[in-house]
Amino acid sequence: MQFNWDDIRIFLEIQRTGRLSRAAKRLGVSHTTIARRIRQLETRFGCHLFEPTGGGLILTEAGQEMLQKAMEMENSAIDISSRISRLEGKNRGRVRVGAPDGFGNAVLSHILPELVKTHPGTEIEFVPVPAAHKLWRRDVDIAVSLDRPMAGRVIIRKLTDYDLLLYAGPDFFTDQTSPTCREDLKEFPFIGYIDELLYTPELDFNRGILSDLNVVYRAATVKAQFDAVRNNAGLGVLPCFMARDTDLVPILPDEINFTRTYWLLYPEEYRLLPQIQAVSRFIHKRTNDMGAVFRSQ
Repeated sequence: MQFNWDDIRIFLEIQRTGRLSRAAKRLGVSHTTIARRIRQLETRFGCHLFEPTGGGLILTEAGQEMLQKAMEMENSAIDISSRISRLEGKNRGRVRVGAPDGFGNAVLSHILPELVKTHPGTEIEFVPVPAAHKLWRRDVDIAVSLDRPMAGRVIIRKLTDYDLLLYAGPDFFTDQTSPTCREDLKEFPFIGYIDELLYTPELDFNRGILSDLNVVYRAATVKAQFDAVRNNAGLGVLPCFMARDTDLVPILPDEINFTRTYWLLYPEEYRLLPQIQAVSRFIHKRTNDMGAVFRSQ
């Protein structure tokens, strides 16, 4: 039985996205084309490869049998492309980088433009990942993450540790006394994340301070929280690399402080792609060059 590589690509995109429409958008073809091609593939095999659920399309048992070999075909295609690019002396390719909004806005948005100037032919797509990224579904090629995966075929590099402190706006204590201990914080309004949108417990800072703080303003992004703190709406835990060189005031820094870690991730099968290597090395180096920026001292 002969295979059309495009049909295998369609099969993999449906498996990763769970929707015909999303697969069509990712591949740049129409929804009807995706539906027709997958029906043809199923007819050729004489079985269904997907079944519908409330959460989208999932693989049938036959689809599961096909998945591993389809991924091996994809990896072979990636390897062929990489080898040819190296032989031709090219380092071309589009790389989509995803990162949390704090690191993305304060760091990557400033350094990634340098990359396209120093690596002609490389195209960068920079997207926020406010929720758990779908690296395994190829929503992004390279992800910066607060969570380190414990399983999966993923290349993992530590980018940096970073510190966070509790901050107040420049005029927050104009008409009130600053807190002298943790218990005093119950008397003040707080800024924080929206609980149901808190995609990792690593960001649940307020509960790490006290269980019954008066949180008056919640936002899904750290940038929105930064703006609220700076506008004196309440106290909030913020990364030191965002608060540095601003007029924000650290509160009880010896008693209330946190350290978290950023990780750089990409699929193992991308390890030989020159454009992935170039972008990941650049992000790692530039982040390490900025080392002191991420610490409280």
